[in-house]
Amino acid sequence: MPVELHLATTTDGRPQSQQDPLYDPAPGIDRPSRPGPVPDPEVFCGWVGETVRDLDPTTEADPVGVLVNLLSAGGAAIGPKPFMWIGNDRHPALIWALTVGATAAGRKGAGTNTAKRLFKAAVPDFIACNTRSGLSSGEGLIEMVRDGDGDKDPGVLDKRLWVVESEYGVTMARGRREGSSLSGILRQAWNGEDLGVMNRDALHATAPHIAVIGHISPRELRAKMQDAEMAGGTYNRFLPVFVHRNLLDPDGGGAPDGLIDSLASAWKTVLTDARQVGEVRLTEQAAQLWREEVYPALCGDEGDEGPIAEFTARAAPYAKRAAMVYALLDHTDRIGEAHLRAAWALVRYARASAAHILGPTAAASTGDPHLDKLLQAVKTAGPSGMTQSQVQVLLKRLNATQRADVTSRLVQLPGFAAVQLSTGGRQQTTYLYAPPD
Repeated sequence: MPVELHLATTTDGRPQSQQDPLYDPAPGIDRPSRPGPVPDPEVFCGWVGETVRDLDPTTEADPVGVLVNLLSAGGAAIGPKPFMWIGNDRHPALIWALTVGATAAGRKGAGTNTAKRLFKAAVPDFIACNTRSGLSSGEGLIEMVRDGDGDKDPGVLDKRLWVVESEYGVTMARGRREGSSLSGILRQAWNGEDLGVMNRDALHATAPHIAVIGHISPRELRAKMQDAEMAGGTYNRFLPVFVHRNLLDPDGGGAPDGLIDSLASAWKTVLTDARQVGEVRLTEQAAQLWREEVYPALCGDEGDEGPIAEFTARAAPYAKRAAMVYALLDHTDRIGEAHLRAAWALVRYARASAAHILGPTAAASTGDPHLDKLLQAVKTAGPSGMTQSQVQVLLKRLNATQRADVTSRLVQLPGFAAVQLSTGGRQQTTYLYAPPD
């Protein structure tokens, strides 16, 4: 792919986006205080980063929110042909993200609408025909990209789909309904696998290419997340991205048509050429960076526990997948060092976002409030521990089966044990904690 896009640079040759952070105050720009993490300026890499920079003065949206929408929509519009081998897994150019921000100040919708306006000018058919919302079931998602059934149903020929869910809390609730196939189908879609359900009217979708952007508030996310859903891997398919209004613009005129048209012309070329790419590889310099710095940093410790670790469990493969999308949107089929560093910074920001969203105690949390309550009570009880009767009082809102499940998971945690001790002349199960060496 010929590289035809040229980035603005500073006098020392560095890309402008690495010297002029988007979140710093600037003349004529009124930026409110930010209550959460700030991404490393390296995330605004290449052509997609320059697009964010050009659009920043025209929207109150968080620049990183605009960025992940462009990465997600861009990967979806490119389609299934470009891919990258990660081990024996074939990864498509798909980015899924949850933009998480306060209802009044997050400007989650503004980030998506900024990307949509640009893409409507660049690839209007994609926005009109391949952008959907309203996830309700796995079967419904498959229907959007279904295979044909002979002459009576030609099926969907273009399997690209960008799903935008402005109320992702509703989608989470639907996925938790008894018998729902939504979570399982979403996991398959992220992997780029063929989709299908076994029923009387069997639905199938071969080689779908689906990206998802969801909007949700921090409070709603904390309330709706369940440990089982994280353990099942549904949410570690998403990059959690904290967003907050980055500009106070009372007039709100938006981007000039001329700017949109100029950017759209270049984006149309980039997306069209990227659709012809096959396998994407790392350059020699990027491969060395991956081996020596990025992979060791993202592999994590096998002993990492809690919802933050669960939420970001796919950090290493996501870094390569995101680097591929950065490269494709930079009009190249080779992942350079700058693309990999940008993806690495984005994954770091996702982890910082998860820590901020889930709260300061999340790293030490199991994700189950009942189990957290019990383990803290057993620790506080000291050497005497807690008897089964005391646990029953502590967890009085749970029935016997639910309490048994919580206590069985407690004794699987390091340092916790259930022993039979004499209390008042009879044996009773007592739960003890001894810090592991």
